[in-house]
Amino acid sequence: MEDTNEKQVESSRTVKPDYADGWPRFHEHSLIEAAVREAVRELQVSYEMAYMCALGSISTACQGRIDVEMPTRNKVPASLMLLTIAESGERKTATQNYFFAGIHALNNEAHRAHKAALSEHRIQHQIWTIRKRLLERIYNKSAVGEDERATRIAHEALEEHVRSEPQPATSGAFLYEDTTPQALVQMLDVNNPNGCLLTSEASSIFSGKALGELDKLNTLWDGGTVNVDRVSRGNINLEGARLTLSLMAQPSVIAKFMAKRGEEARGTGFLARFLVVKPRSMAGQRVHVSGQQHTQFRQQKFNARILECMKLTVSSSERQVLRFSEPAADFWYECSQYLEQEMQENGLYYYAKDHASKLLENVTRLSAILHAFERSSELDKDIDRATLEFAWNFALVCSKHFIENLAGEPQLVTDANNLAHFLIRLLPPGESRPAIQRRSNSLQPSSLYESLPNNLVKGEMVSFTLTDVKQKGPSGLRGRANAERLDAAIKLLNKLGHVEKVRSQYKFCETILLERGEPRLKNGEILTIKELPLFTEQVYWSPKRAHGLVDGGGYYFKVK
Repeated sequence: MEDTNEKQVESSRTVKPDYADGWPRFHEHSLIEAAVREAVRELQVSYEMAYMCALGSISTACQGRIDVEMPTRNKVPASLMLLTIAESGERKTATQNYFFAGIHALNNEAHRAHKAALSEHRIQHQIWTIRKRLLERIYNKSAVGEDERATRIAHEALEEHVRSEPQPATSGAFLYEDTTPQALVQMLDVNNPNGCLLTSEASSIFSGKALGELDKLNTLWDGGTVNVDRVSRGNINLEGARLTLSLMAQPSVIAKFMAKRGEEARGTGFLARFLVVKPRSMAGQRVHVSGQQHTQFRQQKFNARILECMKLTVSSSERQVLRFSEPAADFWYECSQYLEQEMQENGLYYYAKDHASKLLENVTRLSAILHAFERSSELDKDIDRATLEFAWNFALVCSKHFIENLAGEPQLVTDANNLAHFLIRLLPPGESRPAIQRRSNSLQPSSLYESLPNNLVKGEMVSFTLTDVKQKGPSGLRGRANAERLDAAIKLLNKLGHVEKVRSQYKFCETILLERGEPRLKNGEILTIKELPLFTEQVYWSPKRAHGLVDGGGYYFKVK
């Protein structure tokens, strides 16, 4: 049993996200990373919002060209459903236009071609109608004259002409903004089967009829067959279609939707299929520099590759199936095991199993479209581990945004917050400093700490027992009935590095207790314990000793 626990701990360490400032970075020379950085600089928008727009564009361009096979041998589409929750003034439309410029150009070209084709169709149909009337008159005249041979010839000519009626041209357009699921299915059926529901202001969608039939959107995401029964124009049997959702909406719109239809959307698994981001606000923080706007070379290269991928989709008769390399497959299974553990009782995803069950598939799809977009050869079908790791790290941050903005705080996080609040109240009172209340430098004068910078402060520490918490702690963690919840909360604080067991007692510290290395979880990444400082608010420092050796390190608050 002990070996199993050690393996589980090692697995959780392996798959924890690795990033510097809140979001992972793809490799430096990738088209997407370069374009995102240029958009952030030139448009002065948040990194995460730029990335979501870029992924929406890539998903639209690649979904019709590829599918992806998971290590379990299940083949799934590469389409993504993306939701960005941002206030007005965050330049949502400008960011979307930056990454969808090529797609908009292609879609507009399809509209123009369709308009010209419809004009030609009207002319040809008018000529056909005139000819039909003439043949009808010939047929009627022959029938009245009882000339059987002439009647038969006229009938055959009329029948052949009716069969040759010019049909209206189908449109190659694939972008949709304000539509119902049923109309969307119809357009995917008669037009381009690879579509994108795209909007930078999704209020009309979340408050209108477009989400009236969530099951159809779920089926499209799954890659299944959509059946629509219609009395007037016949039934629709849409098979093999692909749909990307790249939606942006204001927080108030999402709040109203969640209040009205959130339970239904969660119950059907609709929201669980989304990668969700609520970007940090940039409004009021931008610096305007006078002078000419720079030529956006990265945008041009990004959109040129988008158009190339779209053209490959048109020219291909069937979708290419991507697979994972062996190292990537091993990492995929590690991620799967991590999610399974966290869906257990008192786990991070215990109350969000719907979301967790779709998370790894979203990671799979995300890694597939990135590989297809960035590869130098269309013959390269193996997704490498580095791409999968980036997709996993990116999806984990999206998962945090999903939990905070759509799912509600998990019971485990609530319990850990309450426990941390209780333990902080047990700390010895310290002097107040900006942004750091109840914290004082508890280090005793010692030669070991002579080199400690003045702006670093160690958090206060206190010992406690389970009996202390069960008798005096938060009500939800008291008594035998809540023993499992208490144990889970302590384990979470331990993973974050703030609690450590010493014999029959526990030590709690405001700063991370580790003397070296990093905690298994970083506060503020996958989850946030608001009572504790974020990982990014702490600094690791270790004093230098003789001969350059380093010992006695630890984590400190950084104060001004």
